[in-house]
Amino acid sequence: MNIFDIVIVNWNSGTQLKECMQSIEKAKKDNCKINKVIVVDNASSDNSLNDITIINLQIEIIRNNENLGFGKACNIGAANLNNDFVLFLNPDTIIYENTFINLFSYIEENNSEHIGIYGIQLQDENKIVQRTCARFPTMWSFIIRSIGLNKINNNLFKSYTMHEWDHLKSEFVDQVIGAFFMIKHDLYIQLNGFDQRYFVYYEELDFSKRASLIGYKTKYVVKAQAYHKGGGISDNVKAKRLFYNLQSRIIYSFKHFGVFRGIIIMLVTMIIEPFSRFFLLVSKGKIDEIPELIHGYKDIFLNIFTIIGKGLKK
Repeated sequence: MNIFDIVIVNWNSGTQLKECMQSIEKAKKDNCKINKVIVVDNASSDNSLNDITIINLQIEIIRNNENLGFGKACNIGAANLNNDFVLFLNPDTIIYENTFINLFSYIEENNSEHIGIYGIQLQDENKIVQRTCARFPTMWSFIIRSIGLNKINNNLFKSYTMHEWDHLKSEFVDQVIGAFFMIKHDLYIQLNGFDQRYFVYYEELDFSKRASLIGYKTKYVVKAQAYHKGGGISDNVKAKRLFYNLQSRIIYSFKHFGVFRGIIIMLVTMIIEPFSRFFLLVSKGKIDEIPELIHGYKDIFLNIFTIIGKGLKK
């Protein structure tokens, strides 16, 4: 029987955390066993931790005194685990009754020592399949996304996101979304967990890239499904979300593409992309979001040398 642990990073998720954990409790586990659920709280100021201990699961709560970011919190939660798999799960997900048994049934039938990461089919509130998988980005796919060419013609100008694929069959992919990110524990240990330079965003991409470089593959499994709200609490902090997203992109570029290409992506991100985002907001009538755009880019400019330093750090 496959034994796994679940790590959930919480930051002001409201009732979503409790609903997520209730769904974990109710899910069937005929062919698997949850050792424990570790909730790492990044100094939440709401009541999201209330009442979760009454749920019939082995629960461990780790309370950070400040918001340490997603990757670092994940590593804190997974620090002392030693079972077959560790599942990193977002609190804005709902596990279906058959999610776990279907996933582990697939793993048992198709197991390979070269598969290190599993993701599942995520759905929205209308049961519409979300297109959550991605290719490893290149310098050009980052530039295409920065300029907004993929929004003009995604078939001609492909971004790294796989929006053109319907996600209706199981496939090997470069990356599955971090909302449901199942890793073989041995691989997690081998890669020393997530790179903590990423405060939030790109940490699962970076992990998947590093896994691929040592011969491990990622499998997207449609036999198992779950609900994913998407956006989560970050919907309420759009300027910060933009800042962290752009920061992580620049760090990833310097780390994986080298200094020259990292500088190109940084310049396109800082000089061209603000205007493409501005015109996109105007075209969609989202004028009220322009101050958030300005604020997010202001933070990028103020912190750019620190960001570059993180990207160049060995």
